[in-house]
Amino acid sequence: MKDQSVREHILETSKKVFQQLGYEKVTMDDVAKASGKGRSTLYYYFKNKGDVFEAVVSDEYYKMISKAKAAVNKSNSINENLLHYTEVKLKILIELATTYDRILIDIKKNEAILSKIHLNVRNEDIVLIEECLLWAIEKEEITPVSTSDIEFLALAIVTATSSIEREIFLYETIKNDMLKRLQWITQLIIKGLQH
Repeated sequence: MKDQSVREHILETSKKVFQQLGYEKVTMDDVAKASGKGRSTLYYYFKNKGDVFEAVVSDEYYKMISKAKAAVNKSNSINENLLHYTEVKLKILIELATTYDRILIDIKKNEAILSKIHLNVRNEDIVLIEECLLWAIEKEEITPVSTSDIEFLALAIVTATSSIEREIFLYETIKNDMLKRLQWITQLIIKGLQH
C-alpha cells in the first residue's frame, strides 16, 4: 500500500530539485538523491520524471484551489466571492511565479504539461464557482437559471479567468492591473445575470 507521507516528501523535495536544475536537467537519480529514497521507491509512486513534474505542479494547484475555497462563503455576495476567488488565486500565482521561476520557465517551454494538468484539476474550480452561483440564486442576487446554464456559466467564468491567468504568466501580455482585469471579466458576466 502506498504511503501518502512518502509521496508528499518526494513531491516537496522534487519541487526544490526542479527549481534548482530545471525540468530538462533533472533526472530520477536527482529526485532520488534529494528525497533520500531509492529509485525503486520513486518508480513505485511515479512512472517517470514527467509524472513527478505533473504531480508537483498539480500539488501546487490543489493548494491554491483550497485557499480559494476558504476565501468564499455563502454569506458573501456573488461579487465578493468572485473577487476573493480571483484575488486569492492571482496572489498565489504571483507568489508561485516568484518562488518557482525556474519551473515557470519549464512550463512555458512545454505548455502541454500545463494544459493536461489544468484539464485534470479545473473541475475543482468549476464546482467552486457553481456553488457561488447557487448561493447567489438562493439570495436572489442573480436571475435563476437552469442547472445546465449554471454549469455552463461556471465553465465560462473558469475558462475566462484561466485564459487571463495564462496571458499574465505564460505569455506576459498583461502586466498592469492584473487583478482589475480579472475582476472586470467576472463582473461583466455577473452583471448580465442580475435582476
